[in-house]
Amino acid sequence: MPALWGEEGFTSVEREGARPTLEINGMLSGFTGEGSKTIIPAWAMAKISCRLVPNQDPQEVLEQLKAYLAEKMPKTVRYELKYLSGGKASISRIDSKESLAYAKALEAAWGVAPVYKREGGSIGVVPDLQESVGVESILGGFGLPDDNIHAPNEHLHLPTWYRGINALIHFFYNLKREA
Repeated sequence: MPALWGEEGFTSVEREGARPTLEINGMLSGFTGEGSKTIIPAWAMAKISCRLVPNQDPQEVLEQLKAYLAEKMPKTVRYELKYLSGGKASISRIDSKESLAYAKALEAAWGVAPVYKREGGSIGVVPDLQESVGVESILGGFGLPDDNIHAPNEHLHLPTWYRGINALIHFFYNLKREA
């Protein structure tokens, strides 16, 4: 990759985890076998998803997407948009008692203070849990980059996993102590 590209005015870290996205997850069209064929495909398909951020309404974003496609699509093209699922986004405060208890637990388990990275805020059940339970949701993983989480050959590095369990023990202890 010769250079990073994205929404101006934001760092690559912000664009990766804190900004809304429209993502193309897959495409299918025409001849996909080996070799080449000079054809004009009769149909095409794309799978897309949107990462929402707090204060975006999923239904409003869907309507905006529909309007955009209707405006940009050539009149000679028939298309169909299938809505499969959606949900609100969430964000957790790093100064909440839950976040502070978790930070202390991670430092106890790893010997260094955590570095915060905004990810997972569009996991659909998280805002529902926050609203129904009334506490901050904390998302933290104990996987390594080469664990291939949610990908083929997914695995866990057991020493890291065990250290993560230790961190969770500290977290529940810290949370009870702060209550």
